[in-house]
Amino acid sequence: MSAGARYKKILLVRLAYYGFLGNVDIFPVGLGFLAQSLRKHGFEYDVLDLGLFRPEQEEELLQEKLKEYAPDLLAITMMTLGYKHHYALLDRVKARFPDIDIVLGGAHLSTLRLDVFAECGGIDYGVVMDGEQTLAELCEGADLSRIKGLIYRHNSLPVFNGERTFTSDLDSIPFPKYDLFPLENYTKEIPLFTSRGCPYLCTFCPVASAVGRNFRTRSPEHIIEEVGYWYDKGARTFSIWDDNFTMKPERVYRFCELIVERGYTGITFSVPNGVRADKVNVKLLKTLWSVGFRQLSFGVESGADHVLSSIKKGESVEVIENSIKLACELGFEVYLYFIVGLPGETWKDFEASLALAGRYPVAESRFYNLVPFPATELFAWATSNNFFITPPEEFLNRASHFENEPYVETPDMCAAERRKAFDLALELTVKQRKLWRKKQFSRFGTLGSVMAVVSLSPFYSKMFKPAWMRRLVIEPVKGLFFGAAR
Repeated sequence: MSAGARYKKILLVRLAYYGFLGNVDIFPVGLGFLAQSLRKHGFEYDVLDLGLFRPEQEEELLQEKLKEYAPDLLAITMMTLGYKHHYALLDRVKARFPDIDIVLGGAHLSTLRLDVFAECGGIDYGVVMDGEQTLAELCEGADLSRIKGLIYRHNSLPVFNGERTFTSDLDSIPFPKYDLFPLENYTKEIPLFTSRGCPYLCTFCPVASAVGRNFRTRSPEHIIEEVGYWYDKGARTFSIWDDNFTMKPERVYRFCELIVERGYTGITFSVPNGVRADKVNVKLLKTLWSVGFRQLSFGVESGADHVLSSIKKGESVEVIENSIKLACELGFEVYLYFIVGLPGETWKDFEASLALAGRYPVAESRFYNLVPFPATELFAWATSNNFFITPPEEFLNRASHFENEPYVETPDMCAAERRKAFDLALELTVKQRKLWRKKQFSRFGTLGSVMAVVSLSPFYSKMFKPAWMRRLVIEPVKGLFFGAAR
């Protein structure tokens, strides 16, 4: 930190969200990277993860922390869900603490940019896409007009300085160690991000506007350093949240080699965010299995080739189905992701998706409600064709992939058909969950059947929703009954 630093004490905050995102107990990886970068540059920081609390506690907890820690910069990461509520929150915080500047980052800001400043007067700065270097330069005191990737106010008007060149050397960014995070409140599963960006053109996906199309990777050596750091602390469960983990197979093979060379045994890996079916084969899948990968997800989207073509998926149903079959045969816990009501999808096409979802012994098929996000081709398509049922400024504030509330309808599939499709898909999802859970507990006979039913009950979900309960009870029991990965 230079002597002329603009900010010396930074409070990093993740906001709380209503609905299925309430009480999020997965590590906030983005804040983790920012925290580690601030530490590298010599800045003092603290963390407040409001996602661990009920949304109605959000404002009180934030104000208490601001009074107690007295930062000179409040750095917040934000999603679009509930954005109007959070705009109002930030306006109130700014009125209460006018001497604390507020910088906003995250997918919502990166996508909507100047529009956010027009609608929320409480924020002073915005950081677009990769935030580590931009935030560091802001805190160090660099000339505001020269900081790429920054939005700031000049004479009350927002100014965007232009895109920052993407960080190509991701190894130069220190991985998160979560030094000041409440580790006891998170799951024991350590999330890993080993790449950034997505070069594909899927019309529904907002990733390009949030993190860019430029695909960049960390080296296998850098990733294994992170795994080793947590392994030495007792961690044995990891999840890889990349959009394209298997994009470069040679990188994956080398990572697997390093796991073996380091002697890291008893590890399990999952890939919950999905891999492309055309980027795996039997050799790669067998290699992943050999070092502890046990769960894979595939973004299928649709069981009809013409629908996949309409959304520029760049894959065929044949290729997707072959990869699902291989993964199931090798014993992976497989999750499939579909979207209800994509452009060009008819009822017959939905039935093809439903048939594909039920064809293999997967752990679960998830059918998502179609949500057109701003800055996507899907959003432009819905706008130009006047397909919106609800105005975007309304549904984006409460949009959920998991609610049976269509936001668009088309000549190919009306709103009533979309609701019916969602209900039918949910029936299949519940059926698959039950079958998979019974399979997991089958070795325990009648007791196992009872355990399977209990584990899917609302009481179980409510009882063991807090991370500390799962850490205290569920994870030790899973280890006792199911043992290590290999």
